[in-house]
Amino acid sequence: MMKIDLHCHSTCSDGTFSPEEVIARAKIAGIELLALTDHDTLQGIESAKSAAKDAGITLIHGVEISCQHTLGGGYGKNKAANKIIHVVALDFTDTIMMQQTLEGLQSSRATRGYQMTQKLSELLDLEFAPLWDEICAKAGGNPTAVGRAHIGQVLFDRDLVKTVQQSFDKYLADNKPAYVAIEALSLERAINLIHDCGGKAVLAHPTRYQLSATRIRKLIAEFAELGGDACEIPSSSEPVSTRKMVDRCILEHKLAVSTGSDFHGANMPWRRLGDVPKLNAEQIGVWQHFQSI
Repeated sequence: MMKIDLHCHSTCSDGTFSPEEVIARAKIAGIELLALTDHDTLQGIESAKSAAKDAGITLIHGVEISCQHTLGGGYGKNKAANKIIHVVALDFTDTIMMQQTLEGLQSSRATRGYQMTQKLSELLDLEFAPLWDEICAKAGGNPTAVGRAHIGQVLFDRDLVKTVQQSFDKYLADNKPAYVAIEALSLERAINLIHDCGGKAVLAHPTRYQLSATRIRKLIAEFAELGGDACEIPSSSEPVSTRKMVDRCILEHKLAVSTGSDFHGANMPWRRLGDVPKLNAEQIGVWQHFQSI
């Protein structure tokens, strides 16, 4: 079977390898079909496309879009949950419309990174300017590319946390002390944008939003109701029970599935390019509906 990875990142967002380096590593991993899905930008696609052609890899257009969504359900103060949900756009053809819409989100990312750094400097009694300079350096000197992974890596480099993951657990994850919400499209608008650009809308990593099992199922249901095309299946490192729950929900709502490593590079070494879960016999890969392959 073809080896496929439809979710990975480069230095154009919060990855640690350039688009060309991602392609080189994909070649080593034996990947035949790849999507570079940087956060809210298409900046790396052209250079990746050239490298992919030389490497004999089929590269499709991809981007991971930050979306604002309010989940209902729950009780009392937990009746509604406002979450940033990620949607991966795949195989779209209108790159101009997509990039123009996402440019506003990119400027928001720079503001957010700056504000999170300010919070951390106060929380940890650190001098702001050198901290911000280090974080921007991790993002290749591009403030608009700053993501939480860059910030977490700097905290780790400074021995302020034992692991990058701990930086999220203590400071950077949703509702933690240094968290700042990002400006985002609504889930519905993002799905419509992807379709208007000729692509497929995929719900990214549904089990990574710190939601209960009930709300994970509700998120998948609402994504399908809004016209989403596919859902990523959980990584092999997650419990079998979690995978079975997501599989049942995908089947119930007649979604296709997608697989991706969510590779970021050295700042998240446990996510390896090409290390993706296998489909069940009855599942349909979203790539079976791509127009460009």
